[in-house]
Amino acid sequence: MKIVSLRELVLGFFVFIASSTDELFAATVSLHPNADTTVQEAYPDYNFGDGISFTAGGRRLGGRTRGLLEFDIAGNLPANAVINSVTLTLNVVHVPSGAVASTFDLNRVLSGWGEGNGNDMGGTPGLAGQATWLARFGTGTPWTTAGGDFFAAASANKAIGGFGSYLFGSTAGMVGDVQGWLASPSSNFGWLLRSESELTATTIRRFGSREDDLNSPVLTIQYTVVPEPGAASLIGLGVVMLACRQARKYAGLLETQDRVERLSPKFG
Repeated sequence: MKIVSLRELVLGFFVFIASSTDELFAATVSLHPNADTTVQEAYPDYNFGDGISFTAGGRRLGGRTRGLLEFDIAGNLPANAVINSVTLTLNVVHVPSGAVASTFDLNRVLSGWGEGNGNDMGGTPGLAGQATWLARFGTGTPWTTAGGDFFAAASANKAIGGFGSYLFGSTAGMVGDVQGWLASPSSNFGWLLRSESELTATTIRRFGSREDDLNSPVLTIQYTVVPEPGAASLIGLGVVMLACRQARKYAGLLETQDRVERLSPKFG
């Protein structure tokens, strides 16, 4: 007679629980930014936070532009979610004549910033609480490095040319960023979008912002919720352990009986 071990019973119990809850706790959420803006080197004291677009890349007349995007992760995902994949879709809504295609990077921002309400086309002088090329929240709150404070290694990149939709596919960097922002919401300052060829003229692209209903950025997150052990699970585990204990007792009795029979004289 084969006696099932405690390890086998417990493993079987948790396999059953996991297989019965996978679909229930797997989910996908799509988010639009809660803030986005542009910072421009050519207009270092201007804010561009209002309107239906933001820019990144090199201007025809010189100067770099960079986009800032932030998403509310903690407000839209369960605190115990495990992030499985992250993608970001951006839509190019304007391309300059003679445009040069380039690769665009997403870099995790390291400092807080304010979206502001400066005109997205021409910009307006930055006020308190508004990000510019030089400042995070207006005069008196400078970036450590003009143009934005960001982690040097890109979390993702994508080659961008003409008009249309572009998908930044899931990477370990993007997954790590979102997981970190979920665990520590106070560290969520979003991503900075920049061209790797931002010193080259006409690499600039204009992207639909959160105010553009048709072309807003979309962050898609696939995640799994790790369930807390409920009462039913704990009771079930108790039953498994009790059954194992009884099985061991029974096994001991069988072993004793077998030993006695082997030691006892045979009568024919």
